[in-house]
Amino acid sequence: MNSIAILIGLGMLGISIPFVIRPYRQKYTKNVNKMNTHAQVEESRVAALSALRDLDFDHTIGKVTQEDYMLARAQLLAEAAQYIQQQEQEDDRLEALIQNRRASRGSNCEQCGASMETGQRFCVKCGAPVNSAACPSCGKKIRAGDLFCPSCGSRFEACTEPRRSVQMEAVDHS
Repeated sequence: MNSIAILIGLGMLGISIPFVIRPYRQKYTKNVNKMNTHAQVEESRVAALSALRDLDFDHTIGKVTQEDYMLARAQLLAEAAQYIQQQEQEDDRLEALIQNRRASRGSNCEQCGASMETGQRFCVKCGAPVNSAACPSCGKKIRAGDLFCPSCGSRFEACTEPRRSVQMEAVDHS
């Protein structure tokens, strides 16, 4: 009786292991498929460019006639251009994601360097007011005292008289 119970338990264990492992295998398979797809596209692009180079070489040494060369070259150029266009679209998509991430992060306080969210008027760490000046040419954010826009390079009018702080005015009147 004891040996039968042990065999039934081992059988149930053997049946349950694949069900427990399945979610982990599926996650791994998805990641491998994604990497394989990218690797396959890159491999196809390299193969198309290599075939184009080989075709040019074969035409140069006289193995391929002019008519065959022109037809095959046009097909290979179209295929290579398609792969390059796909890569550029992927790069543009990634660049847009990066720009969105940077825009959502906000900026840093000019006084203490603390991270600030977009729309804050004062730093939560030191209380310094946020400089919200913008370049009149391109609209990008500029800092107080800048003579040129860091984005477009346009020149700003410089303030000729220095700013006085409230504390200095109090000292002058006493």
